[in-house]
Amino acid sequence: MTANTIIEDARVARVRELKTALAEAKERLVRVEEERAALLAHFDLALAALHDFEQLGEGAQLRIIDGWNAILRHRNVSKLTSEEISRLKADYLAGLGIIPPNSQPAGTTGVSPVADSGDSGRDACCSHVCNPQPSTLNSQPPTRIWIVFDGADENSYQSGVYRVTYTGGTGPHRADRLILDYVHAVRLLGLDTARITVDTADKALAKKLTALGARITAPEETGQA
Repeated sequence: MTANTIIEDARVARVRELKTALAEAKERLVRVEEERAALLAHFDLALAALHDFEQLGEGAQLRIIDGWNAILRHRNVSKLTSEEISRLKADYLAGLGIIPPNSQPAGTTGVSPVADSGDSGRDACCSHVCNPQPSTLNSQPPTRIWIVFDGADENSYQSGVYRVTYTGGTGPHRADRLILDYVHAVRLLGLDTARITVDTADKALAKKLTALGARITAPEETGQA
C-alpha cells in the first residue's frame, strides 16, 4: 500500500463521513420544520381552548379526547383506506350529535366555527358553551369536551359542549403535542390541571400528562365518547 493509496482511502472515508453527517442534518432540519409548522398551526387553537378553560364555572371539568386514538385504536389502520377512515370519523362525530360546519344545512346555527375568526368570534363561541349547566337530574359538575385530531388544515369549531379541533401542520404526533402543550400552559397559568381528564391509550403521552397533574382515562369503545 502506497502513501497515495492511504491518502486516497482517507479522503474517501472523509467524504462518506460528510455525506452521513449531511443526511443526518437534513433529517434534523425536516423534524425541526415539522415541529415549527405544528407549533405555528396550533398556537391559536391552544389560546382559544385556554380561554375556554378560564371561563369554565366553578367545579366544571374539561375532558380532552385524543380523537384518532379513540376511533382507531382497536382497528388495523393499515387495512383501512383514507375514505374508510374519514367515514369512521364522521360516524364517530355523528354519534355524539356533532355536525361539522361544512355539513350544516343552510340556515342552521348550532355550530360556531372559530378557526378563522378573531377574538370576538372566540368570545361568541365561548359564551355559547363554556358554562354548560348541569342537568337537574345529574349532580355531577358540568363537563366541557375537547376532541383533538391531527389534520392538514388548522380548524376548530363548537357544537354544544364539544369543541372539535384539527391541528394543522405536518408530521406525526401533532395532536399529542397540542394536548401536551395545552396542559403545560394551563399549569404555567396557575390553573388547576386536576380538572382536566385526557382520554388516550398512548402510554408515553399519558405519563407526561400525569406529571403535569392531569388525569388519564383509556378511551371508551370505538365510536363512543
